[in-house]
Amino acid sequence: MQAKTSTVIVRSADGTPKTLNDVNVLMGNLGLFIKGEDKLEMYVWESVLYMAWTDLAAQKSVWEEALAELVAEAFDDDEWDDDDEVEIGLTPTSAPVAPSPPEPAPSPDDPAVNPYE
Repeated sequence: MQAKTSTVIVRSADGTPKTLNDVNVLMGNLGLFIKGEDKLEMYVWESVLYMAWTDLAAQKSVWEEALAELVAEAFDDDEWDDDDEVEIGLTPTSAPVAPSPPEPAPSPDDPAVNPYE
């Protein structure tokens, strides 16, 4: 999402806060891109400390884009795995069923056991 941001505070490479006013920003998965008059900078999201919009049109645009992104993420089918499905008949409150102990194998020395069956 691209917007004109009134105030952005980021952590610079040396760790000190840096305030930028009235800059164009582009928000992406990698981080925040800030376009100045003579350069383009990219800050990872961990380095972005604060952002503010005072222009009403920019506020509306940013708000609508954020809402659309939240709705899209809520209906994202990639988050649903078949492994997480609950089996029919089992509820979280039902007690687990203990497996029955295995039957002992017949002894090969038992004369009543036919090994060729």
